[in-house]
Amino acid sequence: MKRMSQTIWILNGLIAFLAAVNAVCWGYTIRQVNNPQLTLSFLLTLALNKYFIMAIASAFTASLLGYVVMSEMGVLGGRFFISLSTVTTILACVLILGERLNPRGWLGVALIITGVMLIGRW
Repeated sequence: MKRMSQTIWILNGLIAFLAAVNAVCWGYTIRQVNNPQLTLSFLLTLALNKYFIMAIASAFTASLLGYVVMSEMGVLGGRFFISLSTVTTILACVLILGERLNPRGWLGVALIITGVMLIGRW
């Protein structure tokens, strides 16, 4: 049981990392591609953008790993546990993309971390 718990924590850490990579890649995609329009030229530019490709790949990989976590913990417990990826996404956007977070946002981050730690102990 302890080994499975460690595996779940490792998988969740990887999911959280991939969520942060995904957010950063989307940020760079938006900065590079900019003005979205539903034209063939825009869609081709988007499809060939390296950050867009990395965003899609990281989201897909995180989804597959999330399936493993949820199959072990159940959907409700797994989704709550995976919510830690929200924290890494926020931190990556603040640290790498220069986004700003207000005090209420920081409180939300603290509550998510506290909740995940409480659930992770049981």
